[in-house]
Amino acid sequence: MHKLDLNESVSTVSENVCAVLALPRPPEELSAIDWYWEKICGVPLLVRNIISLQRAGLNSLLIYHNGEGAELYKRLGEEKKISIKLNWITDASEVIKSIENYPALIFNGAALHSKQEIQSAMDSMTNNIETSLRYIERDAMTESLNQIILGNELSLTQSVGDQELSVAFLPGKEDRRMSKPQDFLTQHERLLKGSGLSNDTFMDRTVTRFFSRQFTRLFLQTPLSPNMITLLSLVIGLISALYFFQGTYENSIIGSGLLLLSAWIDCTDGEIARLKFMESKIGGKLDILCDNLVHFAVFFAIGMGLYQSTGQSIYKLAGAFAVLGSLISFLLLSSSIIDGKEKASGSASGAKAKNNLNDKLANRDFIYFLFFMAMVGRMDVFICITAVGSNIFAGYLIYSRFKNTSADRLKV
Repeated sequence: MHKLDLNESVSTVSENVCAVLALPRPPEELSAIDWYWEKICGVPLLVRNIISLQRAGLNSLLIYHNGEGAELYKRLGEEKKISIKLNWITDASEVIKSIENYPALIFNGAALHSKQEIQSAMDSMTNNIETSLRYIERDAMTESLNQIILGNELSLTQSVGDQELSVAFLPGKEDRRMSKPQDFLTQHERLLKGSGLSNDTFMDRTVTRFFSRQFTRLFLQTPLSPNMITLLSLVIGLISALYFFQGTYENSIIGSGLLLLSAWIDCTDGEIARLKFMESKIGGKLDILCDNLVHFAVFFAIGMGLYQSTGQSIYKLAGAFAVLGSLISFLLLSSSIIDGKEKASGSASGAKAKNNLNDKLANRDFIYFLFFMAMVGRMDVFICITAVGSNIFAGYLIYSRFKNTSADRLKV
């Protein structure tokens, strides 16, 4: 962690605005380390806010806390996820001196701030656009900072004189402000509920995420990384394929149940990654690869299981064609699916991304149809539909790729 040089130009403080994270005093029975290092979905409150500020584009931050904060500062220095430059200030006059030549945005450290909320506030400050931000009079800065530290409401104005040197305060949304220990559990549940992707299907939102969040609650209490959870999902999925390979009614039901479990845990790895700021390109690629390895193994096993139980070679071919169609689709779409997941993960809360054909390969809704087919004993219907459907989809992708390539050549 690097300390901020307050003599640097404004462009290196935080692009065009000086950012200050003010830490109000915790409830009387708690110390600063007990309060600000209390974890929400596996990440301490203070670290969660700093990383959100970092991801919103800030490259440096002033942290104002006038209490005992040596242990907090020490622990921040050990956080590898924090790359933003920090400067710890314990005197209000030093804060005022540090921002006197810059427009400034003060964040309430006792509230959870989202990346989108921070970016919106920063855009409002730098572009001087109409906003719901409220401003602090510079000649009332000392009193205002004291009131923030005490956790009191401020008397703010719609705008203040020279916008070029204005000071705004972002108290955080009312339902995200922390004032008592119980609020940590409330915020934990709120973040958990919003940990899905904006392009989730109807079944994902209503069924899959319900079950995956139960596993997420459990895995948040363990040191398991998202990639380890992905591999756990892979193992369960491959075990389900072994049951399908047996070809009996009972084993097909067990296999489909294990496949459901694998899919629910597969959702958990992404939820954990987003909640704990552990997303990575490698993790996204591993997730897509493991998903499709499970699909290939399951389709092949179903075909072989039906062949063994009926003696009809058509099912062996159907399984092989289902794998072929899925493999072609995977090879053509894997990179775009990873990009789509990243965009859906970064979408504003509550925003619904439009699903497109690229999402179909990552769509796990077929597992519920498979479970139903296993229950009614019609795995033959499932594998035939999958063999035909996957190859029609693969054919469409090949046609689209050829068409787009031809169009590009004509433009040249």
